[in-house]
Amino acid sequence: MAELTIVVPDLMALADLAIRDPLRWPVMNRVLARGRLLPCQGQPGAGFARALGLQGGVGGLARYCFLNDTGHLPDGGCARLDPVEVGVGPRGLFLRSACMPDLQRDEADALILELDHLMTEFGWHLEAGVPSRWYVLTREPLRAGLGPPILAEGENLMERLAGNDLAKEWAKLLNEIQILLHQHPVNLKREQEGKAQANCLWPWGGGTAHSLNGARPVAFWSDGDPVLGGIARVLERPVGRAESLAEVSDGWFRSSLVSLAASGPREQRLDALEQAWLAPLANRRLKPWRLILSDLDGAGYKMGLIDWWARWRKAPVPGDEQ
Repeated sequence: MAELTIVVPDLMALADLAIRDPLRWPVMNRVLARGRLLPCQGQPGAGFARALGLQGGVGGLARYCFLNDTGHLPDGGCARLDPVEVGVGPRGLFLRSACMPDLQRDEADALILELDHLMTEFGWHLEAGVPSRWYVLTREPLRAGLGPPILAEGENLMERLAGNDLAKEWAKLLNEIQILLHQHPVNLKREQEGKAQANCLWPWGGGTAHSLNGARPVAFWSDGDPVLGGIARVLERPVGRAESLAEVSDGWFRSSLVSLAASGPREQRLDALEQAWLAPLANRRLKPWRLILSDLDGAGYKMGLIDWWARWRKAPVPGDEQ
């Protein structure tokens, strides 16, 4: 039975946003209302593991990203330590920008050089696989960190850092990093240009990668997500480039796993999810037997064949064929 799984890193945050404006995102609201809720499985990468039929999860997500960006797996421990912008609001520090796609290679290199002595104190090595994705490499495995930064965008950082013992372990180091980067020439120049400043780093994705033996033979599609790119390299499978459902050309004869990278404002990404992926399903131009819409940790929604053919009949959506 052909199944379509779409993994969206911060799906539940997008769902909350959609509920606030049902007229702007009608298809997403119908999925939320008529889909069957899938609980969070508490494992980073559980959305991928479900689609691949893997019971034990996929393990440390940073290792797959590193493989995607560099072409090889790290020798020891590895975690993402991504440049982010933090700001000061009424409730204290908050994560203003969770991703910096416009960061240039020379900017990344200069910022990393400033942090080199601090990383050396811990016996760590910091490098940028691509300018906006940084990795900390260690001899020993690193614990997972704070979760993908996109999940915490707009949050009060003190509340998150006080939430568990692992977060507290990172808090002191992040404070030192912020002090070093705050007045760095790269950030002063970016501020003058009206760009986000890389004034802090965000740890996530640590842990060891699990065996992917026994993974189901699903087709991979992505708009550039490095996690799925790394998983595909381990499994020696191709990843098709797709930024809309119309580009997924398997015709539903076999299952497909789509992973959408988290980049840009949430409203824009929700618009893209609604218009490019969900609306074509709602108007029945494309018909998988089952749709699973999931975040990285496995929380999400499932809709079966009857949900698409029967329940939608009396509720056309924008773009339906008359």
